Amino acid sequence: MIKAVMGNLEKNNMRCFFAETKEEALAKILDLVPENSTIGFGGSKTLEQVGVFAALEKKKCKILDWKRADSKEENMEIRKHSLLVDVYLCSSNAITRDGKLVNIDGTGNRVSAITFGPGKVIIVAGKNKIVENEEGGVERIRNVAAPVNAKHLGRKTPCVITGKCMDCASKDRICCTKVVHSWQKTPGRINVILVDKDLGY
Repeated sequence: MIKAVMGNLEKNNMRCFFAETKEEALAKILDLVPENSTIGFGGSKTLEQVGVFAALEKKKCKILDWKRADSKEENMEIRKHSLLVDVYLCSSNAITRDGKLVNIDGTGNRVSAITFGPGKVIIVAGKNKIVENEEGGVERIRNVAAPVNAKHLGRKTPCVITGKCMDCASKDRICCTKVVHSWQKTPGRINVILVDKDLGY
């Protein structure tokens, strides 16, 4: 299954790499990131599990860390500047068998960066993110990833209680923007590392 997905990502002009373990995934990330790069990132449990940030600091990379901002305004400014970095790191909510990336964002910084801006995008995803099609991707996000993530973020949304999307109008809603990447215009820009493990939400 993973081989088929990798082949279809390549057909859609996205480079794809296989990693059997988190350690192999980390090694591939470090191989793809030049020294002294500026790094932006989207919130990702997968990246935390891989342990990428400490490794990149050792590689003399400058990480634009919006999580360490002192205010909401500074947080947003850092996210905006992250659209101009050398390398952007994130995961994907879902990857379809025919090689499409399906993502739903709250703020939109992650889907924006995948779409346009950073010179290189590296997406790390476990095999649990693979779905049959776009509809399956949205279903996975709404009823698997989003409720868990909303709870993790301390949001007061109906899905935290029900465990599934209620298509709410809550001010804490994290499902605001849906983007499907079906083709990459610039060869070598989007790089997907598929890990033969369950990672992230």
